Amino acid sequence: MVIVASLVAFGSTAFAQNEPSVEPIGPPVAAPPPPGYYPPPPPMPPPYGGYPRGPARIRYEPGDPIPAGYHVVHRARNGLVIAGTVMFLVSYGIAFSVAMIDDFKDQTSWLAIPIAGPWLMMYNRSRPDCNDSTGSGCVEQGLETLLRFYLAIDGVVQAAGVGMLSFGMAGRDILVRDDSFAYVHILPGPVGKEGYGALLTGRF
Repeated sequence: MVIVASLVAFGSTAFAQNEPSVEPIGPPVAAPPPPGYYPPPPPMPPPYGGYPRGPARIRYEPGDPIPAGYHVVHRARNGLVIAGTVMFLVSYGIAFSVAMIDDFKDQTSWLAIPIAGPWLMMYNRSRPDCNDSTGSGCVEQGLETLLRFYLAIDGVVQAAGVGMLSFGMAGRDILVRDDSFAYVHILPGPVGKEGYGALLTGRF
């Protein structure tokens, strides 16, 4: 019995020595990138963080709370600027053209002065006398009345155009959504086949 037990123990020991050793399996190791390979640039982040879902521009009054994702910007009133410029240029252009056609005679030289020119011409022109026997003075007086009416309208339109232009250029504060602005980012990236540099990206 002792001999049999010894043989069994010896056989178990020999079998254990001949059994191949098994190493623990770890996580797979990523293969190194091939030569000349550059990783793609990271995604371009927004310039001011997350953007709210809302209108690009909101009316703003001083003292109002500023919502998240918006900032205050001073902007001109483009509509008033355009309308005022057109009104002034058209009215002043007509008056100046009349003065040029008349060779700046008969007090028309005053029309070369913006805004105040029509009023100065009205003030310096003398009214014709209608109390004559021929009646021609009455016709001239009627034409003078029409001329003065035109000069008054032209002076008012010139002044209104300049007023609208000035008010529009003064502008107002509005709330502008952050992502509606143009921005530029410089990110690392591949240049050519083997180079590496910077990429200029943005939103315009």
